[in-house]
Amino acid sequence: MKLKKYEDKSKKRRKTILISISVIVLISVSLLLYKTFASFTESAEFPMMKGKVDYFGNSDIYFAFYKGDEQLDTMPVKDNPDNLVFDHGECDNGASIEWNNNEWAPLVKGLKKVKTKCSLYFKEQTGFQLNRDIPIVETGDGLYKVDHSVTEIDSGWNKIEYRYAGEDPNNYIAFNDEIWRIIGLVNVQTDSGIEQRVKLTRISNVFWTDENEDFHFMDDLGYYSWDYKSTYNNDWTTSTLKDMLNGIYYNSEIGDCYQDVNNPIPTECDFTQDNINSKGLNEEARLMIDKDVIWNLGEPNDIYNAPTMYEKERSVSVKESGYPSVWTRENDSKYHNGVGLIYPSDYGYAVANDRETCLEKKLLDFDSTCYTIENINWLYTDSHWFLTTHFDNSNKTAISSTMSGIYWGDVNQEANILPTVYLNNKVYIESDESDNYGSIDNPFRLTF
Repeated sequence: MKLKKYEDKSKKRRKTILISISVIVLISVSLLLYKTFASFTESAEFPMMKGKVDYFGNSDIYFAFYKGDEQLDTMPVKDNPDNLVFDHGECDNGASIEWNNNEWAPLVKGLKKVKTKCSLYFKEQTGFQLNRDIPIVETGDGLYKVDHSVTEIDSGWNKIEYRYAGEDPNNYIAFNDEIWRIIGLVNVQTDSGIEQRVKLTRISNVFWTDENEDFHFMDDLGYYSWDYKSTYNNDWTTSTLKDMLNGIYYNSEIGDCYQDVNNPIPTECDFTQDNINSKGLNEEARLMIDKDVIWNLGEPNDIYNAPTMYEKERSVSVKESGYPSVWTRENDSKYHNGVGLIYPSDYGYAVANDRETCLEKKLLDFDSTCYTIENINWLYTDSHWFLTTHFDNSNKTAISSTMSGIYWGDVNQEANILPTVYLNNKVYIESDESDNYGSIDNPFRLTF
């Protein structure tokens, strides 16, 4: 008898299924490889990098990385050993690149088509980090060393500071497409302890010409109340001026502000970039601000000399008003973007002539020429607000006077403002061997 060969039909079906799956996988891989490499070899301007498809989780965007003209295999990591920083980016299909230095990642805008190709260019940073390389700040004319170790302030604050002082020191700096000025390298409180940051302020009446030799004049930002609500007080964390500086000013927007002491109804303020004389902060300036600095809100009960005011401003004792003694992201009711005001001690430490004598005098002195004469203090200007408030009067805040230095003013009155910020540790100052670097004609230049 002839035997028939036994056939396992289920095994045959499994084999057929496996073959079919293998064919599908092979086709898929082939298509993916074609999409990744074949589709983009046509353009030499945007060469693809091996293994860099679906970068940042988006299969419609393809990235290439460069150091100058040199093509890189991968994107440089943050704080890389080669000291590479982002320079610029280019995309096709009408898309554009914005770089977030804090996240160390690109943001692609205007993405409308698939298979968009972008190139990210990095450069070697050859400048100096202002917050770390003190000597670059010391090159400025009119820089004074301030030694806090001789004061009675808590030991954590006893670090050497550097302050620009005198009639017109070389402390001009290009910031926000304007000319601001460096207050100095100062002590700040952070979550890590007492560190040092470069402190800038926007002071008006600055004349300069840009690289195209176009003449510019920076006007006052405007006169505003420190706080103007139905029940106003000197709590900076809830003040209307704080909200304005960290809201519509920070974001370059149009919105409510308080300018008329006799009118509790807000007016409209325009801080858009089109308003050249009173514009808000641009994207680059916002990225340079250190938003993690803890601003101290210590309250003195009198106007003292500069060293004593420095101590009082940083006091962490319980305030009689019960308001916070620091301004942080955690205790802010609305906006915390790192835009504040100068302290009275900043004003005091900016004096140069007869400096030792003047630093012993009260900042409120009708008989002294230390804080009422413009030609010895570059921070001397018309009436403007300070951050520091009165200890036992919840409606009083420090304000400057052209006649007597600093006094206590009602928070609902009007005064000029000097927006003030700290630069973060990722900001560099470009190198320049010019003798006048930092002058009004050749201001310090910042970069990441």
